[in-house]
Amino acid sequence: MIAIIGVTDDDILYFRNRMEVEERVPLLGSLVAYKGTFAREEAVVVATGESVYLAELVAGLLCARFEPYLVISVGLVYSFSSQLRQGDVFIPERYYLSEVDFSNKDRTKYGQIPGQPPFFVGDYGLNEEAERMAYLVSDRYVQRGYLLSGNSFIDKQGPIETLVSERFLSEEGLMAYDNSSAGVALSCSLAHVSLLTIKAVAGRIGKEEHRLNYLRKGLEVMPSIGQIVARMVMEKGR
Repeated sequence: MIAIIGVTDDDILYFRNRMEVEERVPLLGSLVAYKGTFAREEAVVVATGESVYLAELVAGLLCARFEPYLVISVGLVYSFSSQLRQGDVFIPERYYLSEVDFSNKDRTKYGQIPGQPPFFVGDYGLNEEAERMAYLVSDRYVQRGYLLSGNSFIDKQGPIETLVSERFLSEEGLMAYDNSSAGVALSCSLAHVSLLTIKAVAGRIGKEEHRLNYLRKGLEVMPSIGQIVARMVMEKGR
């Protein structure tokens, strides 16, 4: 079984519309997972809501309850790099937490939870395969790099510049920010489940014109991401 995790219902709409839903599974409170078949593979699909905490909680519930061999995280990210443009596909290779500070304890780095690594990593082979597949099924430009996740919505350049310069300046590949992915990566790391994240770049932080259309531009990329995932799953099943 695979698990597909988005943040909003819009993030998972492509997958819900193209899967054979067999069961709606209550998870916690109003959270519901959709269990069925996607691209001939048994799958469970869920939207977590906007928060690293919620993403970590829901991903942990899915891993414990359904025991997927692979978690695929989809949705939107916001670029703070000139290399990463609105409408691109972004595949994270590292995941950093932006609002964890035990740095005065036991030589732990900023962003590092005690007992956990300073950052989490996805499956390198899956990242390569996703990039290759993206160029086969879409005309979207694909970038791979490092992703920062936090529980603050950042739409102005100043806050992210300060955060990166003060806390993550040495991480040259840090390119984008979201409110979920590092939480999913934490749960997958604890559960020893492979993780692939494919995100749509909704816009550049600090660009006023992107603030007006970031949601629409990001969601326009989601069908391409759905096609990438479907093709990968179908080829793996052959």
